[in-house]
Amino acid sequence: MNAIRVVFPSTVNLLCVWHIEKNILANCKPHFESQEDWTTFLSTWNQVINSEDEQAFNQALNFVGPLYKEKEKVLCYIRNTWLPFKERFVHAWTENCTHFGNRVSSRAEGAHAKLKQYLQVSTGDLHQVKNKICLAIDNEFNEIKTQLSSERIRVPHKCDNYFFKELITNVSLFALRELLKQYEMVKYGTMRSTCTGHFMASMGLPCAHKMISWKGKVIPLEEIHTQWRIDGRVLVVPEVGETNGGEFKRLVHELEDKYQEWPLSQKECVQGKISQLINPSIPLVLEPNILPHKGRPSGSKKGTTSTRRNASKFEIQHESVAFVEVLVIIVEHARAKVRQM
Repeated sequence: MNAIRVVFPSTVNLLCVWHIEKNILANCKPHFESQEDWTTFLSTWNQVINSEDEQAFNQALNFVGPLYKEKEKVLCYIRNTWLPFKERFVHAWTENCTHFGNRVSSRAEGAHAKLKQYLQVSTGDLHQVKNKICLAIDNEFNEIKTQLSSERIRVPHKCDNYFFKELITNVSLFALRELLKQYEMVKYGTMRSTCTGHFMASMGLPCAHKMISWKGKVIPLEEIHTQWRIDGRVLVVPEVGETNGGEFKRLVHELEDKYQEWPLSQKECVQGKISQLINPSIPLVLEPNILPHKGRPSGSKKGTTSTRRNASKFEIQHESVAFVEVLVIIVEHARAKVRQM
């Protein structure tokens, strides 16, 4: 977050609400005696996160304090760890920025998982890793092209009406489904009386309140954010030299002009370097030098090739709880056997 604040000062940096919930689970659940109390607390905390405006946020927060005043460690953890960053995960603030529905980091983690399927092991050399990454990118690119071609010819049944005329085959299916939800709110009268503006601000799509003004017309294509437009997307890989061919020729001409002015010794040196580039005797991409180290890092396993990350605190907590539950079942089963005897 500190780096983003310096390098991309105008960027809105959101926090993953899923990971926040898991951190709450790992640090707060041990302070609750029963599952029912914990479920009630989690529901109350979610009301804080889902607050639609600052006033609702303050009301929900003021409700949490007196209700759990005996859980001082829980309140202290929330107050000191998460509330200073409320603008990064509470709806009242996050729904005013364009995040296209991404409030968790699952898409990035999914991309990591897919890449690990290609890498398979953590001990591949530089050449193997480079080839596997290129293969993963090529396959992903082809999948996206196939999906894009499919969406340009598919017409969702429920969107096959005059209101969506300009959007069909020009907007992604995901965006059409989101627009259909808003349209059905207008159709069945389930929309709210006042517009918060959150849907339009966060998704880049017109909301139900906006659609009312277009009754009897069509949704204008220019009202759709470019994120959801597929009519202008061109997925073509340029041939090598297409993008920088002019720049390369300019450099060659400049080198040729300079070459005429250089002394013979410098000309021979340049000729040698150009010859090495054209016919390299050794590969241009080399393995990094292996430096001696003081031994295996503490906690690592000998001979492991797994790409699996270390477990998070909430995962360790979950495994511990699961182990205890299994242990209780075994003990109860043993007691039942003793009674039968």
